Amino acid sequence: MHGRVFRDASLVRALLSFGGAYTAEWAFTVAISLVAFADGGAVAVGLVGTLRLLPSAVLAPVVAAYADRLPREKVLFASSAVRGLATVLCAPILISGGPTWVVYGLAIISTIAFTPYRAGHSALMPLLCREPEELTSINVVRGLLDSLSVVIGPFVAAILVTVSDVASVFVFAGACGILSAVLILNLSYERIPVAPARPRLLGEVVEGLKAVRDNPGVPTSFAFVILQTFLRGAFTVYVVVVAIDLLGRGESEVGVLQGAVGVGALAGSALCTLLVGSRAMTRWLSIAVVLWGAPMAVMGIAPEYVVALVAAAVIGIGNAMVDVTAFTLIARMVPDAVLARVFGALEALGALAVGLGSLIAPLLVALFGDRAALIVVGLVAPVACVLTWFRATKVDRSISVRTDVIKVLRGVSMLRPLPVNAIEQLAQRADHMDVATGEAVFEAGEIGDSFYVVESGAVDILDGQRLVRTMGPGEGFGEIALLGHTTRTMTVRATEDTRLLGISASDFLPAVTGISEARAAAEKTRSEHLEHAPGRFTEEWPPGQV
Repeated sequence: MHGRVFRDASLVRALLSFGGAYTAEWAFTVAISLVAFADGGAVAVGLVGTLRLLPSAVLAPVVAAYADRLPREKVLFASSAVRGLATVLCAPILISGGPTWVVYGLAIISTIAFTPYRAGHSALMPLLCREPEELTSINVVRGLLDSLSVVIGPFVAAILVTVSDVASVFVFAGACGILSAVLILNLSYERIPVAPARPRLLGEVVEGLKAVRDNPGVPTSFAFVILQTFLRGAFTVYVVVVAIDLLGRGESEVGVLQGAVGVGALAGSALCTLLVGSRAMTRWLSIAVVLWGAPMAVMGIAPEYVVALVAAAVIGIGNAMVDVTAFTLIARMVPDAVLARVFGALEALGALAVGLGSLIAPLLVALFGDRAALIVVGLVAPVACVLTWFRATKVDRSISVRTDVIKVLRGVSMLRPLPVNAIEQLAQRADHMDVATGEAVFEAGEIGDSFYVVESGAVDILDGQRLVRTMGPGEGFGEIALLGHTTRTMTVRATEDTRLLGISASDFLPAVTGISEARAAAEKTRSEHLEHAPGRFTEEWPPGQV
């Protein structure tokens, strides 16, 4: 686990906000389900659940676009605050004996308000960390908080219903939502500058979908998550089938099996600490999806009580692993400017996949019977894992190469302060350039169009024939011409066979000048370098245009 996760106040507050938001969600789900059941039985519970799900699935990509347009903490604050208030308002309506349709209306408003939360929070996290390992650690903690919320929310709801009534659960859920909003206020971080938002919201949504297509590795991660959510939808049906039909244990065992999933998720969150620093995230994601499907097949093959409990716990482990690996991978592969929209698209597709799984599951039971249906659905994930293993390995190798490039870039003082998704994009777009011994990288007086970092080998910085300095791995040069919009002030020549990373001016300048700490480091480096070339460059910095 990366130590900075618990030392950075903004990170801690953002994570606690996430925990509060999902504790509110689970408590609210219990409360609205109890109201619906009292109103119209199981049919009403299913109908209300669907009415809550559909707006979220349809609106997620559109609403998430605002998390790319606006500061993300403000979107999260608005999401949690509106949701918390709508939830709290359910209580006086119930206490006064008001119409339950108003409660359902508030439930829909609450759910719509919550739609951008996970996408916006997932897009915010990379801005609060600087290393891929730190991002993985954050997602491990998020997964643990998510798992705890599954336990705490319903548990507190059960206690409140026992000692008071359903209205008190709405108050608790609303208070958690409002607390989540307060925690996210005024976070200390710098937002990566983006171009002005396009006036047409639909065009921005399309840009997010194109980003899924155009970033290698993202479609693979999407496919695994969609398969996992499909299996989750099927499991919501099969957990009842297993408990009542196969095990003959009665309705109470449905809750026991669901509880076993929660226990497994907690254990899985702890195990996910082992994934920090892993270079096989995509393959672990595929294995995590297998851990969702294979246990269902096992339940069908061996319908025994102990087997079912263990299998349910394994599903929980797989669920924790999916959250950590998928959200880490996507955050590393997608540019910050469209990241919330990409996560919004994932939320929408995931919600639709849950619905599809819950529809197909009973059809398979009707066609093949209980046990065969479990086996058929359960084997989909292992087959998919085998068929896509080569692709997953290829994605991991690409990310591993980029991780090595990031380590080199982090050696440069002006690049070190960049948030993880900014330096990921520099690493992804950097060009590798081999320079033979004695060959010039550039000559004094040439137009500068790139910043260079030495990956291996060494170069001499020459003022005419005078040696100014020698640079080796992890050191960068070429910023003076880019920052001042001038020609090269010195000549750079390789003293041995050298490999360089070239970052174009169009990528380098927005990254370095957009973050104050990076900008200050660049100014300091530039001043130090110009001390060795007096009179060559006199323009003020920072430049008027980037």
